[in-house]
Amino acid sequence: MPAPDYALIDRLERELGIGQPEPEPQLRRDRLVCLIKDCDGDTTELRTWSGLLVLRLHEH
Repeated sequence: MPAPDYALIDRLERELGIGQPEPEPQLRRDRLVCLIKDCDGDTTELRTWSGLLVLRLHEH
């Protein structure tokens, strides 16, 4: 039985996105948008067990 071609397996996994971390949604961390002028409300982030950002809640 021939040895597995690990280079080929690695290339195929990269092409298919297997084993790659999921990209985080494009939510801006640097600037929160609120329609209330000079709002100093708290913002809470909800994340999955793996740390993926799911939702950001802003409370007034």
